[in-house]
Amino acid sequence: MPNKTKERWMNYSYVISSKVRTKIIKALENKPLTPTQIAEKTDMNLSQVSHSLRDLTDENLIECMNPKKKKGRLYTLLEDGEWVLKKIEE
Repeated sequence: MPNKTKERWMNYSYVISSKVRTKIIKALENKPLTPTQIAEKTDMNLSQVSHSLRDLTDENLIECMNPKKKKGRLYTLLEDGEWVLKKIEE
């Protein structure tokens, strides 16, 4: 199995092992969202969302589009995050 494919399956496993991470990936399906929007859309508390956003960013599944902002940060799926989402929805 090529390294990229193996890495993507490892990312998939990482995401589905947490309901919080799975909900966040699904929430970002259609457009970038702020942490508050994600919390509202997923019915989770903001601290859970913020912690998982850091984790998903560290795994290169999502990115903050405007990291210099203190408020209104927008998060979006990266290519590997989109691949994981596709596999979740299959």
